[in-house]
Amino acid sequence: MKFSHFFTGKPYNEIEKNADALFRMGEYGSAKLEYEKALLKFAKKTSEAPEAKDHLEEKIAKCKDALALEHKKAAENLTETGHYEEAEEILQLALELVQDKQLAVEIEERLRGVKDHFIPPETSEIYVPEEASEDTREFVYQESGEEYFTALISTLPKTEQEVYLGYGDPFREGYVKLNQGYFEDAVTLLSQALEANSSSGSFIRLELATAHLNLGNNSEGCFLLEGFLKDYPESLRAYQPLCEIYWQNEQFDEAQRLLLNCPEPLRDSPVIHLLIGETLFHTDQYHDAESHYLDYLDSHGWDEAIALALARTLEALGSKEKARKQYSEIMNRCQGCGSRIDPLIKQRYADISLETGDHSTNILELYLVLVQEKPENRTDYFQKISMIYELNGNESEARRFRSFAEQSQHKA
Repeated sequence: MKFSHFFTGKPYNEIEKNADALFRMGEYGSAKLEYEKALLKFAKKTSEAPEAKDHLEEKIAKCKDALALEHKKAAENLTETGHYEEAEEILQLALELVQDKQLAVEIEERLRGVKDHFIPPETSEIYVPEEASEDTREFVYQESGEEYFTALISTLPKTEQEVYLGYGDPFREGYVKLNQGYFEDAVTLLSQALEANSSSGSFIRLELATAHLNLGNNSEGCFLLEGFLKDYPESLRAYQPLCEIYWQNEQFDEAQRLLLNCPEPLRDSPVIHLLIGETLFHTDQYHDAESHYLDYLDSHGWDEAIALALARTLEALGSKEKARKQYSEIMNRCQGCGSRIDPLIKQRYADISLETGDHSTNILELYLVLVQEKPENRTDYFQKISMIYELNGNESEARRFRSFAEQSQHKA
């Protein structure tokens, strides 16, 4: 496994992999920023398959829906305690983000319920839905910057929200710019905020570091993150980006020290264990990484991100049958809880199955599903479908899908 990095010097597909890792860890806001950065990077690659753009946009939409769902849940908690005004603000933000039609309907219903209990003193509309077709709906967010900032920080722990609210206007404006993807503006504003709050601006360092990393300013980001962790060693948010920097600089001992010396409350966190295993992987200590992941799953129970890291480690070890079983277990658990299976997991399971001699109809059907879910890879999938038909003695279908592969290759 090789997670990608935060840095603009990396190709778009490497940035996308980093975003995938963040998404699996539940860092939906950070993942969204990374996918958007990958999309900007992709736009400069005119020779790339256009379907990759659609795939990135789908992942951005998935992040937005995950964030919208988080905001919906936060609003539900607020309404239970009678905080209807705050709940309405968060639901407005959820409407701005949401892409899924059914979830949009649920959020609108929740918003109407909140308004039944609380009527704002001003009668102007907070949001205006665009006239939409049957298949698409867009929501235009018209809140003030102050309301937008308050809604953005609503998913942070209560203590951190209070700290963020204590910073001045440059920080609030910079934080909004950061979350909108205007990284240069964010650096300018957050730097001003840090100068004005030099004695109490630790969380400003964290957000400023994020802005720098998105611009590829690695040394500045590293300096700020190390300073932040001296003040807030229990903040999980800083460990992933700092480890990314250490890995890129091949400072693997620094990464190990950082993780093994983290505060006691963090040591059982799946995030920390995932980063420890990834550090071992980067130093080619695959057996140690495998043992680390297995120990975690045995002692702490199921965690999808750890399980996926284990599967990729098994691949690196050449233990393909074990890796296949691991991917199968991940897929079965996703189906059991009703969550969507990442197409990349399906692809790895199908590819390893094919390599290890499974030419069954189940694998063929999995590739047919992947043609729809990852159309940028359809040439490869058509070729493998053709191979399966040929191995099973169906030459006419093998020729037909071989033809599809050639056609899609010419269109790419």
